Amino acid sequence: MALKDQGPNALQEAQRGLLWASLLALAILAGIVALLSGFTLLRLWPHAPALWAGQAVQLPSGPQINPSLLQVSLAAFGTSAGLLLASVWALRWLKRAWTSDPAGASPKKRKKHR
Repeated sequence: MALKDQGPNALQEAQRGLLWASLLALAILAGIVALLSGFTLLRLWPHAPALWAGQAVQLPSGPQINPSLLQVSLAAFGTSAGLLLASVWALRWLKRAWTSDPAGASPKKRKKHR
């Protein structure tokens, strides 16, 4: 089955859709990582002074918490929160840019549109 000619803007629309889907997937993944590392930080909060000082903490239930867990959780939360904010900002910016500048508009129509 041969593909029909979809028009001059078909490739551009496909690229836009792929970019939108990639940014949305990045935002969702970053949100999940930020949520999970945030919960980990909340659980480590009562032991934060000892962990920050480099001491291992023994929990009453038995396991021992390594001090590097606090540092890794902080790094994961900061990085994922930054990626989440950046990707949401990029999605909003792309949406605004794509709706304000029609792809096939002539310069005269663009001046009237604004």
